[in-house]
Amino acid sequence: MTELDALLSEVGRRGFMWHLFRADRYGPEVLAGVFQHSGCADVVVLTDVECAHAYRLATGVDTDVFAPVRVSWWYVASPVWTLRALLTLAEPTDRHRPDPLVAPSGFGVPGDRVPVSLRRRPHTKQGATS
Repeated sequence: MTELDALLSEVGRRGFMWHLFRADRYGPEVLAGVFQHSGCADVVVLTDVECAHAYRLATGVDTDVFAPVRVSWWYVASPVWTLRALLTLAEPTDRHRPDPLVAPSGFGVPGDRVPVSLRRRPHTKQGATS
């Protein structure tokens, strides 16, 4: 198992819901994971083997987590480094919510976002064993 495989497994184990998209009917597949907190969501988007990005955004009734306008945290690097950064994020609290920033260009899932599959793994507490 590679480090990327282990990190993807850990993110899924922590309760992220995985979404697989195509940018269009012929485009490459994009894997995105979402973890919904109370009032915000953590999102990771893996666009290819060399590039990924993650962000935290406030959520509401009409929020499209795959098309962020403002984010409170973001990170761009290789998939391994992006997943490492995501896994070190502290739980959001009302006392420590930074002011949102304009989301960097290109964040979210590109294209028409045609969903091709959806999978939810059982959520377990961090450190718990099955």
